[in-house]
Amino acid sequence: MQYPILISAAVLGAALVAAPALAADADDHSHHHHDHDAQQAAPEKPSTVQPKLSDVALVAQDGRKLKLKSEVLGDKLVVVDFVYTTCTTVCPVLSALMAKVQGQLGDRAGEVQLVSITVDPARDTPARLKEYAAKYDPKPGWLWLTGPTGTVNEVLKGFGAWTPNFEDHPPQVLVGDMRTGNWTRYLGFVDPKDIMAKLDELRAARAGGKSTAVN
Repeated sequence: MQYPILISAAVLGAALVAAPALAADADDHSHHHHDHDAQQAAPEKPSTVQPKLSDVALVAQDGRKLKLKSEVLGDKLVVVDFVYTTCTTVCPVLSALMAKVQGQLGDRAGEVQLVSITVDPARDTPARLKEYAAKYDPKPGWLWLTGPTGTVNEVLKGFGAWTPNFEDHPPQVLVGDMRTGNWTRYLGFVDPKDIMAKLDELRAARAGGKSTAVN
């Protein structure tokens, strides 16, 4: 599944600042199919989605086993993206975007759970995720998850993020409210401002329409 990608100067600039080049000895499969397409993909119009979430156990970058629905997501506002550690173009941009969102949340970061789920669980051990995550200086409230391949694939399918070849996974971010079940999917390289605006909207809805901006 291929999506045309257009990286804005701002987003690509953030990626270059926040995402140092991955190690030169990355596995050969790191040159995935959408690497050479990363110069072209316009973000599509956001769409409302309803993920099918189960309370399966995944493993965080620090080795903790956590149940997805009850222990990771809870009843929080959530931002989810999908990456793999040997990706050299698309995933670093997504991770830089997530890092920018966490930075803009500031002292309200505890209200929002950021989650990065590997699409390559066969190779992405917790240790590899931890090493990759360190490039983006994650704070508490940002988890990187892996686990048995079958379990992770079940989770990816629930989020609508599974592809037969993980290298073909489209860049996407999901923003949701676990309390209300309101979820939005952003395909392509979304501007961090749009993620922040959606979080603001969800928080305002929780407050009965009273706006409490996250940025």
